[in-house]
Amino acid sequence: MNKNIKLVSLVVILCVAVGIPSVLYAGTRTENKVSEELTSKIENNTEIIRGNHPRKEGLWPQYTGLNTALRGNIIFSDIITPDALFENWKGEKIETHDLSKQTAENYDSTHNHYQNLLSEVMNFKEDTNAVSIWGDSAAIANNSKAWGGFLSARSDYKTFLENETYKKYVPEGINLEEYSQENYDAQLVGLEIDVLNGGKPGIYPNKSKTGLQIVGFGNSNSMAIEVRNEDTDKNVAKRNGAWESGIYFKNSMAEYGRLIVADFDKAKIGLDFRNALFSEGAAQFRSEGVGTGVLLNGGKSGEIYGGLRWTGFQHPENWLTLRAGEGGIRIASNDNTKELIAVDNNGGIYLNGDVYINGRKLNDLVDLDTKVNDLEKQIEELKKMILNK
Repeated sequence: MNKNIKLVSLVVILCVAVGIPSVLYAGTRTENKVSEELTSKIENNTEIIRGNHPRKEGLWPQYTGLNTALRGNIIFSDIITPDALFENWKGEKIETHDLSKQTAENYDSTHNHYQNLLSEVMNFKEDTNAVSIWGDSAAIANNSKAWGGFLSARSDYKTFLENETYKKYVPEGINLEEYSQENYDAQLVGLEIDVLNGGKPGIYPNKSKTGLQIVGFGNSNSMAIEVRNEDTDKNVAKRNGAWESGIYFKNSMAEYGRLIVADFDKAKIGLDFRNALFSEGAAQFRSEGVGTGVLLNGGKSGEIYGGLRWTGFQHPENWLTLRAGEGGIRIASNDNTKELIAVDNNGGIYLNGDVYINGRKLNDLVDLDTKVNDLEKQIEELKKMILNK
């Protein structure tokens, strides 16, 4: 950033502080000359505009074609053109990086980064909270709404290709005619939160290091995190903007870590999937023997796991294993008043009730076997009597 732009920024901050509306333009491909012009159709908007941006006409590109009622206070608008200048961490002019040479190993130093608004604080005072950005919105009127923050990341070339209003804002050197739904793509990240820990690990009793902390105040609230899409509240056959994954952890867990932790005494339901139907299982687990399955009460009440029949077993087939608890395994009736089957750790099997084999009650089969034995004895006795005569 040259000295002229830094001076302009200082003037803008002073103007905002005393409540003087202003609109500033600084062309990125010219000599960064500044001209003042009030373009907003609403009074008391402060718009800081650089480059050939639709905001010059008072346009809100985000709401094109909609009749949403809009109003703002301070608006920053910018255009990144193909010939935009970049600098390194020392403020020295550098060329942008060729991403075809980018790898996971050199990514830190080979990506091109731009920020429209950077708010930074360096805290050298102990026992003090440093907050770089604080958004506070209060719903005072009855039935009003309040958002503490609103972020959006969009990919959209069609607006600038097909809408005559925006065609004139396409920078030189960009040919949108080359784009199509088949070849157009762009990465989108709604919000990235980086936690750069140069201190002790974030485990007790050290101070915590948290990526996102959500704190409720006052009366009971609804959802701490709610995932929606464009037509969540509409009755449609196919939803727009649906997510491929809800929460995704990628090579980011410590070996001693816990994926999800619930640290409270009591609640009604742990995982509530009563309204959702899954086609390939409500849950799938990778299991390779003892300790890798579902443990109850730390394993004291047993475990359900998969894997080989025994460790080192020669046959590769997978088995489902129920590992008994300290007392054993039991099956109870639906009303939990009768113990139908119990198996102890000594191999004892206790059956309480009738047992059926191939549709026939085992007791009946035992009675039949007894009758057959009695009949055989009678036949033997009859044979002896005939032979003796």
